[in-house]
Amino acid sequence: MTSKYLLPRVAILASLGAVAPAQAQHINAVDVSCRSAGTGADQSNCFNLAAKKADADLNVTYRRILGVLKGSDRQKLESAERTWLVYRDQTCAAERDLYEGGTGGLTTYPACLEAVTRHRIDDLKAAYWWRVEKFGG
Repeated sequence: MTSKYLLPRVAILASLGAVAPAQAQHINAVDVSCRSAGTGADQSNCFNLAAKKADADLNVTYRRILGVLKGSDRQKLESAERTWLVYRDQTCAAERDLYEGGTGGLTTYPACLEAVTRHRIDDLKAAYWWRVEKFGG
């Protein structure tokens, strides 16, 4: 690969790392704050609270974006959000099921929900937030 092609790829990879949310807490991430919560039950509670907070944050972001969209733009986002919800639920169920009914799944599922939801917030803001800033909402 020539340097002509390498530099743009390096820039893309670097930018992807820069937008990764620091607060997302997949269960196996090195810097998971809930891991230090104590017992498995404490960790589960921590991840459940984090998932609920992420969901509330997503709802605020989504509503603000919908407030500035009209017509087909709004319909397309609503359709995409319904599809994303199916993706999120299936992704996190698959991750939970890796534990085959063990107690690890009780912590893994909300940790996944929190992380995937935080990524969705970042994706929505990257794509749509300029419209919120321009048109209010």
